[in-house]
Amino acid sequence: MPQRPVNVHKAYHAHIYFGPETVEQARALAEEAGRLFKVQVGRVHVRPVGPHPQWSVQLAFAADEFDRLVPWLDEHRNGLDILVHGLSGDVIADHTTYAYWLGNDWPLDLTALN
Repeated sequence: MPQRPVNVHKAYHAHIYFGPETVEQARALAEEAGRLFKVQVGRVHVRPVGPHPQWSVQLAFAADEFDRLVPWLDEHRNGLDILVHGLSGDVIADHTTYAYWLGNDWPLDLTALN
């Protein structure tokens, strides 16, 4: 069972994972999050980027948005998998120890973080 998100950091990233058949769903989810919450919406990557094994779009947000945003993402993800991780200053720990999942967890390519 994937580790569920907990609000213990000052800032976070949420990476919405998608594929060719769900790119518009992911884009719409990210755009709606950007309208409803204080989040920075990143580019929609239609290829794996960094440690992420799937196509993704990143949301960046502070801890004060966590308790509203994360449950909203879980409720509206409609089958998309989302990695939520803290920003501790240790990029490896952020993607392992502080990695939380909505939906299925995916193996990350940690070599891409070196």
